Amino acid sequence: MRLPRLDVVVPLGLLLASCIPIETVEAPGKNGAGVKASCGDWAEVRDGPYVYQNNVWGQGKASGGYEQCLLKRTVQGQRQIGWTWNWPGHDDSVFAYPQIVFGWKPWSGGQSTDPRFPMKIADIQQLDLHFEVETQATGHYNLAPEVWLTRSGQASSTPKPSSISAEIMFWMDYAGAAKPAGNVVDRPTLGGIDYEVWRADNFGAGGRWTYLAFKSTEIRHSGVIDIHAVLRYLVEGRVIDPTHYVASVEFGNEVMGGSGTTWVERFAVEARGKAD
Repeated sequence: MRLPRLDVVVPLGLLLASCIPIETVEAPGKNGAGVKASCGDWAEVRDGPYVYQNNVWGQGKASGGYEQCLLKRTVQGQRQIGWTWNWPGHDDSVFAYPQIVFGWKPWSGGQSTDPRFPMKIADIQQLDLHFEVETQATGHYNLAPEVWLTRSGQASSTPKPSSISAEIMFWMDYAGAAKPAGNVVDRPTLGGIDYEVWRADNFGAGGRWTYLAFKSTEIRHSGVIDIHAVLRYLVEGRVIDPTHYVASVEFGNEVMGGSGTTWVERFAVEARGKAD
């Protein structure tokens, strides 16, 4: 008995796709002369009271390959640290935030980089952020230092995102489709910088905190951010509670898509409290 022939039809698109190699995605800054790169997700480099972190918190939203790295180099005898990224596509809710952490980060817990933090808002006498960066990038991104406020002054060994009461961002650079969440609610001048203030309530997972973005009306790659002046403005407006705490001061690029490199030529946080 002769069995009938079974013809298996393979779709042409599937056949062609199987022959196409998967494209390797490379971040642009890692191949520079004298550059050393650490490309592991969440890699860290410690520099005194500052921790550089290869933060890829939104990696699950990537539709394909990506690469993001921390970088080191020496320029005129001075060590510089930075980061580089390549995130194909676009996502308004952010793929990553390569960054510097000062203080106690409520999202990761552990030991604070400065034993005075978290510091009660009412006790702060000075809180300045000095910065200078060199950025070359395309796509959608910002340069957005930020401050996390918490209800508790306890620096626990475990993460405590449930203690967050507010997220305050400072948009110093922005490109492409990047824009803060919420709506513009004010246009103050604080510490010599003209801002648009964007606000979104019930923000974050579970709607736990108030989101505030102080967007500079001009692009700034260097300068001083008077965080204390901003906190006073928010306390006087009854937007934040002075009995809450500044847990951390952070600094980085939110990446919504594209590629780029940032070298940090200067970064310093000056802080003084009542007890200092």
